Amino acid sequence: MGVMEISINTHTAEPQIEVYADRPAVTEAIASKLLTVLSEALVSQPAAHVSLTGGGAGIAVLTAVKDLLEHSTTVPDWSAVHFWWGDERLLPRDDAERNETQARQALLDALVDEHGLPEENIHPMPTSEDAAHPAAGAEMYAQQLESFAPEGGIPGPHGPLNMPAFDVMLLGVGPDGHINSLFPGKDSLTVVGQTTVGEEDAPQQLGPPLRVTLTFDGIHTAQRVWTAVTGADKAEAAARALAAEPDVSEVPAANARGAQETVWHVDRAAAEQLPRV
Repeated sequence: MGVMEISINTHTAEPQIEVYADRPAVTEAIASKLLTVLSEALVSQPAAHVSLTGGGAGIAVLTAVKDLLEHSTTVPDWSAVHFWWGDERLLPRDDAERNETQARQALLDALVDEHGLPEENIHPMPTSEDAAHPAAGAEMYAQQLESFAPEGGIPGPHGPLNMPAFDVMLLGVGPDGHINSLFPGKDSLTVVGQTTVGEEDAPQQLGPPLRVTLTFDGIHTAQRVWTAVTGADKAEAAARALAAEPDVSEVPAANARGAQETVWHVDRAAAEQLPRV
């Protein structure tokens, strides 16, 4: 593990900003694009990998995918799609506050029951029964990621990383500017050369303190990073993250970037303070 100063990874894709009327418009747009990207990816590769996020908008995207499946003609071969998570609360299995629990209720259980998604293609982060503390959980998830890595790993910002190449990483943004469980001012922001890290002290107002999260290095290997940012309470965070010279240590979302594409999907309320829209 290495530690370094935090700065924007300029080898990633510059953010594009797409503004929509409201949260339903944001989530439906992302859901539609997700079905298209996964379908197209599977034409030329044997599997597709997606990293999911929690939060209101993140789970609403999954609900929108489920709704679209009722009438969409663009549907990927779900047997070849793998679902991962960008972060998770270290809580008991099936706890209502786990991102996994919410994602299963919104979409994943239906994909398994009705659309041919193999249960083994769902890769949840460890529960509190699995891991006694976040560092142990992070190591366990790193091993899961490694088991799906190509030989030699994939190129990362600080050397090869042993993880699958994510076709899409979905991210929400907190009012404080956090992404996944990478919070302002935390040591986890400076971790390089590894895919995961534990967080033992998430801000109290944001729920359970014990977390497992992907690192910035892990995020930056994703081909596409898409944020879903809705509501007036996110307007300041969005403006700070997308400013000309943001401070990543204060606004981690400024470093939410993909290798080939970075798209911020914001509704009008969240875009209120953006100078360029």
